Amino acid sequence: MFRNFLYPFSLIYGSLAFLRRFLYEKNILKKRQLPKKVISVGNLSVGGSGKTPLTIEIAHYLKSKGLNPVILSRGYKRKSKEPILFCDKNKDWKACGDEPFLMVKKGLKVVIGKDRYKSGLEYLKKYPVDVFILDDGFQHFQLHRDLNILLIDATKPFWEDRLLPAGNLREPKSFYKFADCFVVNRFSQVKEKEEFLSILKTYNKPFFITQESFPHLIDTQGNYKELSYLKDKSVIVFSGLGNNKQFFVALENLSKEYGFFIERFISLPDHYDYEEFKVDTDKTYLTTEKDIIKLPKFKNVLALSYKLTLPKEFYNFMEEMLWKQKTH
Repeated sequence: MFRNFLYPFSLIYGSLAFLRRFLYEKNILKKRQLPKKVISVGNLSVGGSGKTPLTIEIAHYLKSKGLNPVILSRGYKRKSKEPILFCDKNKDWKACGDEPFLMVKKGLKVVIGKDRYKSGLEYLKKYPVDVFILDDGFQHFQLHRDLNILLIDATKPFWEDRLLPAGNLREPKSFYKFADCFVVNRFSQVKEKEEFLSILKTYNKPFFITQESFPHLIDTQGNYKELSYLKDKSVIVFSGLGNNKQFFVALENLSKEYGFFIERFISLPDHYDYEEFKVDTDKTYLTTEKDIIKLPKFKNVLALSYKLTLPKEFYNFMEEMLWKQKTH
């Protein structure tokens, strides 16, 4: 109810968003173009929708094709001060930001910088690149992109939301039109699937539905464990995500499948730094891969791995958009 009173501010916010887009689309404010292909992964709303896992999956696919992808990130809430930072395993999450460092831990190359055009050029001076992936880039339209992906969380689609601050949209709903395609996440959690798909089709955009999986557990040393390890255990679940609820729902479902009991949930702010977080050494804790990289080497804390799988049709579409039928 409180957010309803904020609706007038949403109108002001939306007007400014329209003005900004207009200035770039009319070339009053100049867009810049890197000398390599650019894929943008983003969404219209604030909060966790799965952008990082999608970026990771696309980068791994490109690597599997013998290409050299590099991720451009702003490094949200990083502690380092350099305007441009090449992240690698010699850095840490504080220097890079938690999401970029998770990508590094997954074997990917990441460049941090607010100006992602300059970041890309600086990286190109020293290292080869085939494709840049612009992480959380839907609103970063000052940089030209060859493929613009709009990620939709099926449990809270943009067409049911409102602009900030009355809602969670960073841009007006109509800005979906700037996307080349939709990627739909968490579709399995939608109850009225046919209704959802019928609405989705009215936007006349190619769309691709992801499959989610939880392959294994990871401890703070980086070792893998099967989920069956949790059988008959009592666990405490915690996370600091943009959308903790989705993680908690997933754990509830897995607890029934693998026979473990969830003692309680601890919901923390997104990008929580864990400096004051305490654990009981007699308890077992479960969290996310993004959170566990910030924790000391606790022996009783495990992360649930998370993987998005995209249909083959998406990659066919991506390659068509990037290389106009030229395959690799």
